[in-house]
Amino acid sequence: MDFYSDVLRNIVLALGAALFFGNSMALYHRRRDADQAVRRTVAKARPGSPVRGYRRDATLTDRPQAPIGRSLLYAGIGLLMVVWWIGSVAAT
Repeated sequence: MDFYSDVLRNIVLALGAALFFGNSMALYHRRRDADQAVRRTVAKARPGSPVRGYRRDATLTDRPQAPIGRSLLYAGIGLLMVVWWIGSVAAT
């Protein structure tokens, strides 16, 4: 094979593995992230807190947990990319 097809295969492997492992870790840490979001919310609600007057724009809010559906979809796409890489390497 030529150099460019090898590079393309390796890029597909890297992106697929990153999608799979990143979203798998987000699903693994959902409960811990929810607990940390509760602690942040309680800390912001305390009277006399230095962040009490801080107001967030609705577009800048972060999610307390990773969405299950989106994370599963992206992990599945990443797994499909890794399987495609294995198939393309085995075919050559």
